[in-house]
Amino acid sequence: MTDQAIALRGLPPFVYLFISATGGIASGFVIVTLGYLLSTKGVPVAQIAAMISLTLLPSTLRFLVGPVIDLVLTPLKWVAICTVAIFASMACLAFTPLAVKAMPMIDVLAFVLGCTSNAKGCAIAAAMARTTDNAQRGAVAGWSNAGMLGGTSLGGGAGVWLAVHAGGAPVAGMVLAVAGAILILPTFWMRMPPMVHPAGFRAKASEIVRVLWDLVRVRRGILVVLVCVIPCAIGAATNLLPAVAGDWRASANMVALISSLSGFTVMAGCVVDGYLCDLFPRRVVYAWSGLAFAATEAAMALAPHTPAWFAGMVLVNNFALGLGWAGIGAVIFDCLGARAAATVLTVLGSLCNIPLVAMTLVVGRVQTAHGSNAMLMVEALAAVVSLAGYGALAYFWKPAALALPSDVAMAKG
Repeated sequence: MTDQAIALRGLPPFVYLFISATGGIASGFVIVTLGYLLSTKGVPVAQIAAMISLTLLPSTLRFLVGPVIDLVLTPLKWVAICTVAIFASMACLAFTPLAVKAMPMIDVLAFVLGCTSNAKGCAIAAAMARTTDNAQRGAVAGWSNAGMLGGTSLGGGAGVWLAVHAGGAPVAGMVLAVAGAILILPTFWMRMPPMVHPAGFRAKASEIVRVLWDLVRVRRGILVVLVCVIPCAIGAATNLLPAVAGDWRASANMVALISSLSGFTVMAGCVVDGYLCDLFPRRVVYAWSGLAFAATEAAMALAPHTPAWFAGMVLVNNFALGLGWAGIGAVIFDCLGARAAATVLTVLGSLCNIPLVAMTLVVGRVQTAHGSNAMLMVEALAAVVSLAGYGALAYFWKPAALALPSDVAMAKG
């Protein structure tokens, strides 16, 4: 066995399903479990949407985390630190009373949980960039998003069931926290090659700036940035469906069951789209996936409002959501090289979560003022309009001959 083989030990793409589920379970506990339980306690949907937005807000601030991961410690050490912090945050949330007067404390804890979960995901992606060939990164993006989104649905649905039938939010929170800690364990089997950064803090910081400049100075990089900032295939309204399930006369048991089952459909969408992104241009796959997701949201708004239609359309909606998020993930992973991987990931990740946070606030207010149908239609229309503008720009802005440095592999096409 060569020294290089000893130094490098990555993970098969499907293993990212499990290690990414930790962040999904944490999000599911806030978005699905607490979202539903708070709605039963009389907390307004607008306040629940604000709590969800605070959980998602750290995803827009990832650019502050990436350089730290690149400059200090190693990605695997950061994974360990963040896993402990996620467990502690979920435990605190689990034992906080669910009431309107407790919402300020719940908001703070939800924000802290979002920070630790996002930092953990950045560290895992930085380790992946050093151990996985670019040809497999579409599959990795698919399995990673399957874990994240599937964990949100499965974990959140399981949390609702545990809270209703097995002892309330404390039991649900602690069971999910333990499950998340166990699922992260395969990460520590990884072995990364030696760091390629130059010695010295100033030299490392200068290198990070150069890598970012290489990313955004050409057409391909700018188009990748635009993929991240348009409000398409983000699922802001989907996150609020458990809180508005009453509009379809769906019971607590149905919300728990469908939230869990939708975890499987979103995972299937992620995996399918991930492998498609290894076969076809990744931005093209993402665009078609975004249109598919917009179509399912519009269909849900127009379909009959019955429990059966709620169940069916949530499953279809989540499959299409998996397509969209896997496409975004594949486009971002395509940009990660050996240098400053965490920084590139966090900058692009921050950008792609800005529309998610903004649209969550928008659709929450739209639902409060105009109902759930308007909430779904507004997000669908935003996706169609933004994709039309992006497609026109990509078509009329012809590629230049300049290529990126080999270190920064850009999106295909």
